[in-house]
Amino acid sequence: MEFIFLKRIDGDIMSLERLKREMVEMGEFGRDPQRKVASHADLDPEKGVTRPCGTDANKKARDYVVARMEEAGLKVKVDKVGNIFGRLEGKTDKGVVWAGSHVDSVLNGGQFDGTLGVMTALEATRRLIEEDHDNYRPIEVVIYTGEEGSAFPMALLGSSTLIGKISYDQALAAKNRDGEVLEDALEKIGYKGDFERSLDDVEYSLELHVEQGPVLDVEGIPVGIVENITGLAWILANIEGEENHAGTTPMNMRKDALLAASEIISMVNKNALDLLDKYGGSTVGTVGRFNAFPGAPNIVPGRVEVGIDVRDVVEENLNFMIDEAKKALKNLEKKYGVSVSMEMPFGVHKAAPLSPEVVDTIETSAQEVNVTAKRMNSGAGHDSQNIAEKIKTGMIFVPSIKGISHAPMEWTEWEDIEKGTKVLTQTLKNLSMKK
Repeated sequence: MEFIFLKRIDGDIMSLERLKREMVEMGEFGRDPQRKVASHADLDPEKGVTRPCGTDANKKARDYVVARMEEAGLKVKVDKVGNIFGRLEGKTDKGVVWAGSHVDSVLNGGQFDGTLGVMTALEATRRLIEEDHDNYRPIEVVIYTGEEGSAFPMALLGSSTLIGKISYDQALAAKNRDGEVLEDALEKIGYKGDFERSLDDVEYSLELHVEQGPVLDVEGIPVGIVENITGLAWILANIEGEENHAGTTPMNMRKDALLAASEIISMVNKNALDLLDKYGGSTVGTVGRFNAFPGAPNIVPGRVEVGIDVRDVVEENLNFMIDEAKKALKNLEKKYGVSVSMEMPFGVHKAAPLSPEVVDTIETSAQEVNVTAKRMNSGAGHDSQNIAEKIKTGMIFVPSIKGISHAPMEWTEWEDIEKGTKVLTQTLKNLSMKK
C-alpha cells in the first residue's frame, strides 16, 4: 500500500498514513469478497460496499470505530437506537461540539460515503489531542444510525430520533425487509444502548462528506463549504389503465397506462429546466422509477408505477415542482381514460440552511490552513439536515471523482481528503475554544 505524506503549514510533518489505513480497512467491511481498496485503480465496478444498518458488516464497522475511539482515550456511549458518541472532555461540560456521520451504506455502494465523515472526525480529534489542544468545550465524535434507509425504510433514522422527529419507541419498532424490528437488530449486533441522548448540551455540529456531485472535481477545488442542504420530496404514483391485446385493440380504444405515464418524464424534466433558466439555482427533477406491467411487448400496459424525485434549496421552487407533478398526473385521467393514485411517503423534507456562524468559521479555518474552498449547496440529504433544526451546523465537502457516489466507483483522492481533514481539524479547534 502506498502512503502519502503531506506537510502542515507550521512545517511539522503530518502523516495521512493512519487515516488512509483506517479508511482502507473500513472499506473491507461489507465488500464481497473482502479486500483492501487503496486507490482508484483498485476499484471493481461490480463489487462495492454493502453495509446496511443491523447487519454483520455494519457491526464490524461499528466495532472497528469504537475500538479506535477507545484507543484515543474517548469515552464511548451508545443510545437506545444505536447512535454512538465518543467524548473528549473540555474545561466545561456544556456547549458540546460534535462531528461525525454514518457507517451504514447503500446496497453495493462506495467506501467513502458517510464513513469518511466519521473517520475524519476521529482523526481531527486525535490530532487535537496529540498537539495538546486545551479545548474549552467538550468534543464528541458521533456515528448516526441508519442514515441511508437501506435496511430500515426511514432514511436519517438516528438523527431523526435525536431531534425528536420520531420517538425512540417508533424508531425501535421500524421493520426491515425481512420483518425484523430495529430493536432486535441492534440487540443482535450489540448496539442497543440504554439511554436517550438529549441535545440540550450540544451547540455545534460538523459533518465532513464526499460531495456526491461533480462540481468540486470539475473546478479543481479541494473543499466545499455547504450553505444549504436541498429540500426533497418523492411522489410515488400508480397509473391504472386497461391491459389488452396489442394486435386487436384499436389505437383509439386503448387505455394505455404506459403511454399516459410517458408524459410525466418530459414534464418533470421541462419544469426543472424552466426554473433553472428563470432563476438559476439548483432545481433538479428525476423520474427514477418507471415500471410497466405486465411488461410484454404484445400487451397494452395495464399499470405503470412512477417514482418522481424533486429537489431544490428554494422552498417556492420545490413546491412548484411538487404541485406541477401532481397536477400533470391527475390530468392523465381525463386525457387517457386511466386512473391515478399517488402518495408522498415522507412528505417534504424542507431545505436546511446551515448556520452562518459555522459556515463563516469553516471558511476562516480553511484560510488559516491555506486550503482553497468555495461556498456551495448540497443536492443530497444528510443527517446534518436534521441536526441543523436544533444545533448550529456546518458541512465540509471534498471532491467526488466524476461526481460518482452510491456506487462501487465512488472515489476521493487522498490529497483532497487530507485537505478536508485539515479544515475540519482547524474548525473543530476554533469552535471548541469559543466561550
